[in-house]
Amino acid sequence: IDALQSRLLPLVIMPNQIHYVAAGLSGIKLGLERKLSLIAQADPDEILHAMQVVFGKQLLYNARFHLRDSTPTYSAVKRITMSQAIAMLIGFFVLIVGLVLKPQLMANAGVVLFSITFLSVVSLRLAAIMPVKNKHSLEPATLSDNELPVYSVMVPLFRETSVIHQLIGSLNALDYPTDKLDIKLVLEADDKAMIAAMSEIPLRSHFEVIIVPKAKPQTKPKALNYALQFARGELVVIFDAEDIPQPNQLRLAAQKFAASPKDMVCLQAKLTFYNANENWMTRQFTIEYAVLFDLVLPMLASMSLPLPLGGTSNHFRMGALRKLGWWDPFNVTEDADLGIRLARFGWCADVLDSSTFEEANNDLGNWMSQRARWLKGWIQTWFVHMRNPVLLWRQLGGVGFLTMQVIMAGIIVSTLVHPIFLVATIWAIGSGQFFPLEQNWWVVLVSGTGLAILLAGYGVTIFAGWLALRKRGLGPLWPSVLAMPFYWLLISAGGWLALKQFITHPFHWNKTRHGISKINPRR
Repeated sequence: IDALQSRLLPLVIMPNQIHYVAAGLSGIKLGLERKLSLIAQADPDEILHAMQVVFGKQLLYNARFHLRDSTPTYSAVKRITMSQAIAMLIGFFVLIVGLVLKPQLMANAGVVLFSITFLSVVSLRLAAIMPVKNKHSLEPATLSDNELPVYSVMVPLFRETSVIHQLIGSLNALDYPTDKLDIKLVLEADDKAMIAAMSEIPLRSHFEVIIVPKAKPQTKPKALNYALQFARGELVVIFDAEDIPQPNQLRLAAQKFAASPKDMVCLQAKLTFYNANENWMTRQFTIEYAVLFDLVLPMLASMSLPLPLGGTSNHFRMGALRKLGWWDPFNVTEDADLGIRLARFGWCADVLDSSTFEEANNDLGNWMSQRARWLKGWIQTWFVHMRNPVLLWRQLGGVGFLTMQVIMAGIIVSTLVHPIFLVATIWAIGSGQFFPLEQNWWVVLVSGTGLAILLAGYGVTIFAGWLALRKRGLGPLWPSVLAMPFYWLLISAGGWLALKQFITHPFHWNKTRHGISKINPRR
């Protein structure tokens, strides 16, 4: 691993002396600092190719199975455990028997159960709109260029020729010393168009193209794991192909890490969109992101609760990331999984006051595919971390455990059930069956409470959307919050597709197309 990261390869090994070949001027500089015997210099690209040829099989194996081999309990390679399968079968059997013998009782129990689920999600959003004081809010250290650590920037790319020039421009605009930058552009071996396009772009010396050999699963986290073995930074960040981070984001993150205790191992920058007002879907997407990154995540971070990370612009201490076991290549929302995992290690994550601008999905089919992948990954993540609920409770604490249930199970269940609950409520009211006179007080109480929670959920979420837009400076979009309930129905459709794919294609990565917006990105 040291040779991969330092580009200092042992060339001649003698009993009392090792002679090295160095890659480029940076390799020579590092070799002299380490007082090594350097006898040759090689082109960095040639050294990289040679290392991939020599160590290729091991590098690819590590990328696919490092987490499974080191900590199998955290790997999603197995969808569910035997005990989970047995528990689900017992639950299904009780449900069927109950519906046959006591249908009314089961219906009431279902209303109560789903009402509690909706209430938990509503409570999460209600907490997010309350003023909170961040216990991690420290005055960032001021670091000179010489004091800044080496920063690895990982950018996984697959079929992204439409935005590659935009990406390179954004990375070149980063306000960080180039001799401290280690940018990895990670390509797939079977993406010939991307490889050809990249070969025509002149790259500066701190850029490096890593080509990942073809192997299943073909996922973003597997590509990141492969490239991570070459990364030399003390800090590391992930950007997506269409990302436009604010130029000072790395500098801000490095300064905040320097001022924070060592258990603060991750900083999540805020994600927003440069095409927020392109159409109805982009406006809804923007509201959703504003609520998540400007309200919910800051609230969770302020209370040191598990943080479901976004898929991009998350910054890590490299040492902590390696101890966590890297990303899970079999989890299609590796970000959310890693956020729960670092909390289980007793570490913290915080929100960085810096934005990364992305392209909001403006196409229904593209959006549905992306949403199904996200929700499928959340299902994977819940099953992985609920393999030993008692241990999870001990690691996260009671509040952390319950928060994880709301974030993962609560949102998934409410997403799936919401349209059914809504249609049943509308039908019952329209047919006059909602409060029939012959029913007892318990039925009236349950029905009334369920309706109240449903309406409260709409009200709280719409208010949270309005507040988040105001905080984000997108006040002109506020009328769009009134259409959010229709957007939630689309999310429910994505949830049912996610459930189907979890059963039939658990590790398939639904590719999101970028570069389809007609709006030019602006900072």
